[in-house]
Amino acid sequence: MKTSDKDINIVIEICGSAGEGTISAGEILSRFMSAQGFEIMSFDAYPAEIRGFGKCVAHTRVSANPIYSPGKLADVLIALNDNHAISQLSALKKGGILIYDSQPPKPHEEDESVVAQADAETISYGVPLTMLAQKAAGNARGRNMVALGALTALFHLDRDAFTNSIKDRYGKKKQIVIDSNVNSFLEGFDWTKENIDKADAISFQGVTPPQTKAEQTEEKLIINGNQLVAKAALDADLKFYAGYPITPATKIMEILSKELPKHGGTLLQTEDEISAIGAVIGAGYGGIRAMTGTSGPGFALMTEFTGLSVMAEVPAVIIDSQRGGPSTGIPTKTEQSDFNAAVFGGTGDCPRVVLAPTDTTSCYDATVLALYLAEKYQTLVVILLDFFLSNSIRNIDVPQKPAPEMLNANIAPDAADLAGYQRYKITDSGISPRTIPGTPGGMFFATGLEHDAYGRPNYTDKGHLAMTAKRFRKHANVLNEAPAPVISGSQKTVDIGVISWGSSAGAAHEAVMTAAEKGISGAGFSSMMLSPFPEKQVKAFAGRCKKILIPELNYRGQFADFVTRIINRPVERLNFITGRPMASEDIVEKMKEM
Repeated sequence: MKTSDKDINIVIEICGSAGEGTISAGEILSRFMSAQGFEIMSFDAYPAEIRGFGKCVAHTRVSANPIYSPGKLADVLIALNDNHAISQLSALKKGGILIYDSQPPKPHEEDESVVAQADAETISYGVPLTMLAQKAAGNARGRNMVALGALTALFHLDRDAFTNSIKDRYGKKKQIVIDSNVNSFLEGFDWTKENIDKADAISFQGVTPPQTKAEQTEEKLIINGNQLVAKAALDADLKFYAGYPITPATKIMEILSKELPKHGGTLLQTEDEISAIGAVIGAGYGGIRAMTGTSGPGFALMTEFTGLSVMAEVPAVIIDSQRGGPSTGIPTKTEQSDFNAAVFGGTGDCPRVVLAPTDTTSCYDATVLALYLAEKYQTLVVILLDFFLSNSIRNIDVPQKPAPEMLNANIAPDAADLAGYQRYKITDSGISPRTIPGTPGGMFFATGLEHDAYGRPNYTDKGHLAMTAKRFRKHANVLNEAPAPVISGSQKTVDIGVISWGSSAGAAHEAVMTAAEKGISGAGFSSMMLSPFPEKQVKAFAGRCKKILIPELNYRGQFADFVTRIINRPVERLNFITGRPMASEDIVEKMKEM
């Protein structure tokens, strides 16, 4: 049986222990498949400890068609460590393929052998990974490369092109390192070619990918969300970043620590998250584009200062990459449980802008937009990433750099405004002309106290009402510049409408397409803008759906509660806190059930 181009849609998992090269093998596989012209989405799971020896899984989806979610179950499982791989068997499809070490360093008891624990329908290929690695390089460190060689031979991939991918990956290492990895790969390839009788139907032989590397008009970026946030921030003229290391946002700070000074900016590693947001607000007050990044525990510490940003009308951007919570929770697992904290957290009536990218590419767009909106509307903007978006890798087109008007958005006072300058002047738009400290005639008071138009404390009921209404009017006007919601599926009346947000949106839109093939009429709705929310559009969408389903990665359905109040009707919920990203397969099953 020959695999056709359209059949290329497989998930490959490599499972091992920390230190066995699991993640690097997954990276090489992803980059090779991208270079061959295929769409890829990869996502790694690893222990929370800084230097642990726990379970690692490199999960890669490869397709000839656009990819919207990572896929729930694996077609192929490569076991570098039997103990860990046994627990990963539940994520292998019925009739899936298992590649395991047929000559492990120590003989296994039956209950410790992955092949013994595999389902009877599993197609198992035993390859002497350890023995071949020892033969190639004199040690077992190359077992991951042997496994990739076996995979290449089994599925009729291009051996020479894969070899070049390995050389590229280790190109900056010593020649002995490059040679040992390449030799290990070739040993795995040759042994499998000579000794394995193929029993599965997966083959890339004769398959023409949608776009080969030579045909691509531009080089593809192979990049994750954190890297794109950093790239976007630099392109959007970020000049100050303050932060405290925390998983999964630390990578943003690591990148900017090297790159921001090259762009005339400054990075400050603070003693804690409270200091970080304080420094960002200070920089914003001084007219500098500033940002910080954190996760749930750090965002909780920043809450008081978020109110200061809103009250004093100072631009500030916070990246909150969500993880399993509450408290320190599960640092290396994904979750969408900071929705309420981001949209509603804080004291008093405290409107802030909240953006939630829905895929890797929109991490760039959201960051550019956040810095622009914070500066123009003189307010706090929160970007809700999560562990999956921060760390999942896609091959994407190089983003188009921001337009010039996105780089200088401050509304400055004219000469008339500076005559008796009112920093918090009541306007129809809610935006008051803002001076930068040092502007002649533009001095003003700025505190966290309620104030009059000059910034002087004012505790009267009329004054508080006027200023609160001003801040909410400004907040509502942000919708005029919000990206349009993404609507997929049928444009007519449908049985089921799926309303989603953040990283779950890709799985939701994919589920709508899959459900249509099974005869279920559906439509999908997602919005990058969560606050202010496009209420008119979601009401119109819900109005043509007989039933509403809201999938999200938290226990109680925080976003479902939010949407229910807007559309004023009950909804079905699909909530998971497994630490894994949302799977389109689970959404389709729920749609069938409904």
